[in-house]
Amino acid sequence: MNNIRNFAIIAHVDHGKSTLADRLLEITGVVVKGKHQEQVLDQNPISRERGITIKLAPVRMEYHGYILNLIDTPGHVDFSYEVERTLACVEGVILLVDATQGMQAQTIAHGYKAISLDKVIIPCVNKIDMPGADVDNTKKELAEFLGVALIDVYEISAKTGQNVENLLEVVVEKIPHPKNTKQNSLNYLDFNDSHLYRASDLGLSALIFDSYYDQYRGVIAFVRVFEGEIKKGVKVKLYATQAEFEVLEVGIFTPELTKKVRLVEGEIGYVVTNLKDIHMVRVGDTMCDLSQKQPPLPGYKTVKPMVYASLFPTDPHAYQDVKKALEKLTLNDASLTYEQIYSTALGSGLRVGFLGLLHADVVRERLEREFGVSLVLTPPTVEYKKNIVDVNIISSRRYEYSEPIARITIVTPQKFTGVVMQLCEESRGTFITMDNKSHVYLSYEMPLSELITSFYDHLKTITSGYASLDWEFIRYQSVEADKLILLLNSEPVEEFSEFVVAERAYERGRLLTQRLRDLIPRQQYEIKIQAQYKGKIIASERIVPFRKDVTQKLYGGDRSRKDKLLDRQKKGKKMMKQIGRVEIPKEVFLKLFKQ
Repeated sequence: MNNIRNFAIIAHVDHGKSTLADRLLEITGVVVKGKHQEQVLDQNPISRERGITIKLAPVRMEYHGYILNLIDTPGHVDFSYEVERTLACVEGVILLVDATQGMQAQTIAHGYKAISLDKVIIPCVNKIDMPGADVDNTKKELAEFLGVALIDVYEISAKTGQNVENLLEVVVEKIPHPKNTKQNSLNYLDFNDSHLYRASDLGLSALIFDSYYDQYRGVIAFVRVFEGEIKKGVKVKLYATQAEFEVLEVGIFTPELTKKVRLVEGEIGYVVTNLKDIHMVRVGDTMCDLSQKQPPLPGYKTVKPMVYASLFPTDPHAYQDVKKALEKLTLNDASLTYEQIYSTALGSGLRVGFLGLLHADVVRERLEREFGVSLVLTPPTVEYKKNIVDVNIISSRRYEYSEPIARITIVTPQKFTGVVMQLCEESRGTFITMDNKSHVYLSYEMPLSELITSFYDHLKTITSGYASLDWEFIRYQSVEADKLILLLNSEPVEEFSEFVVAERAYERGRLLTQRLRDLIPRQQYEIKIQAQYKGKIIASERIVPFRKDVTQKLYGGDRSRKDKLLDRQKKGKKMMKQIGRVEIPKEVFLKLFKQ
């Protein structure tokens, strides 16, 4: 174990993690320079096109007799739990900061996670070769954040490879090797697989930090072994789900899966479980012996969706295709949840839970691109908790609602501080702290419903794209809220209805009724569009009917002939309004959801 170094690269989105990983793979001979595609560890084509890592990737390298296990992590807030569990698997991290952008929100969030888990942090400034690089200020900012000397902040260019090998030597020197959890309980003859390794008195304890589904071998778990060993044929169990299985195969990442005889304490590798349900192998769970009595590794929590949206096929006959496609995606994404729903306007669909907006967008794009389905995605919403409040009158019930609250971190240039704080106040944010350095660091508590609508777009607009945002769910908080119901000619339309807090109800009701007035085509009779909140109509619009001149054919005669025809027309339109349903074309939903 003295020659093993387990480390990760953490950074804000697009600060150069995957590019740095490429250079490390070249230096250690895992890939040949100039003969591999860029961002080797980003296998997903959507990830490549967007230039962001959306899935962690482990790889094993060898350098001057040392075994280096690297995990390239996602930078986006939606996948922060993956980053947290990755940090639990390693002894140290490279904290990478773009010299052209400086410290950003996710730099701070990931940095604090690494500090809280007591990991060795190697601060590093990237892109020093870029024309707009402000290396000195970025180094100073990073040194102040971590409380280290300027000399301990390293400078590299991941793109050109400048100083990258020096950084690799620092990794070997500064990041500690894995330590024996039970000292003197191991008895090596040789580290090689061909020799004996005895751990009969040592229970297995391994942390799962990722998994995916293989149709031939079942779920393949990515693990870090903390105690004992794992090898083929051993029967093990998982703490959280109580699933039991016999190990089919173990191995390491090179970065392809490479079979080994065993994984021992301190190593990072994979385990073929032969389990057919990926939800049985959860990130953060502990793999252990069947008879093990000791508690699991700390830090496990169930990953819950934070954002919900409904998916409908544009062709109602394609529902089964969409459902099968989503089922296949969930085989490799345990964080996805869904349930079947039905809409009178859009037909059968699926209510899907996502980790965040990026997660939702990536899933939608994968469904359309990989499975060839065309989708309508409704606006994202959050889940309100509904509780019955006991009242004296038995015949009535009163409900109270709780909404999810997030702690947000915003990093912005100083000149935008005022407008950013104003935006947070308008978005029902509660000020927590502010740190004024070369950039301003703002911390607020804000309802997640405000955050997932247009907050980020407004933030980017008012700061000319210079601000960055990170958020973390912290709790549910009681709020005055209820369902805003949209009525067309007194008939509720469920697809347009949504939960809204009381102070946003009037504004939202006016907006939706006005949009629908402009989008719904005129009929032969009047259409009333109303927004109802807590039993009261709070906004109303009217679509005037087509008017046919029924008196056009008349000539001569007195006024009573004309009045008879107009009365007959009026009665006919009243009858149509009573028995006719307002037909809403699918285009109305598409246009409303896009705005």
